[in-house]
Amino acid sequence: MTNQKISVVIPCFNEGKTIYKNIKKINNYLSGRFTCYEIIAVNDGSSDNTLFELQRIQREIPLKIINATENSGKGKAVRDGILSATDESDVVMFLDADLDIPIEELEKFLAELDKRSDIVIASRFVPGLKVTHPVLWHRKVMEKVFRLLRKIILNNWKVEDTQCGFKVFRGAVAKKIFAMATIQRFAFDSEIMFIAKKFGYRIKELPVSLQNPAQSSVRILFDPINMFFALLKIRLYDVQGKYKWK
Repeated sequence: MTNQKISVVIPCFNEGKTIYKNIKKINNYLSGRFTCYEIIAVNDGSSDNTLFELQRIQREIPLKIINATENSGKGKAVRDGILSATDESDVVMFLDADLDIPIEELEKFLAELDKRSDIVIASRFVPGLKVTHPVLWHRKVMEKVFRLLRKIILNNWKVEDTQCGFKVFRGAVAKKIFAMATIQRFAFDSEIMFIAKKFGYRIKELPVSLQNPAQSSVRILFDPINMFFALLKIRLYDVQGKYKWK
């Protein structure tokens, strides 16, 4: 057990079939590792029974629910969750609700935080990655194209992978970065890493065990276009001086 305090944010969109058991897994892991922790589930306007399932879990374990009546995007859901985390948390993280990266991977991320890193992120492009289920072919193409565009547009060549949904921050660092964030959908990770680099935070990428989902909420036509213009928006906001301490 550790005396560190941790806040875990889980963005949820139409996760009704699996969210109950997955949050149970997260809670079981945290309760055996931390003396003080909080789990924050953000329902991003789900059209299924996600909210019902979250409320069912809440009757069994301590769970903070943020419920948005309309879908605004993963970026906003994560931001709302992190900014609602207690200021006393030493560590703040978010991970995908489908647990494509298991919560047990957190152990090595915490070890890297102890070694001076400010942010530790999962990466598919560093040696040591283990893939238990191959990525959908169209996702693989989108990932490669977006990765190249992101490096060129944001001039961020050192961070190999911004898009994995498993990121761990020092508590104060997370609050500062997400207070400046603006992107509401899938490109929000790129903005977070851009801000982190801009303000000199130390970022470490780690390989993980990755189980790619059989289905994806990424819209193959709309989302790549949205992500491209989001990258341009990040660059524009930087030129306009919008990324400042608040």
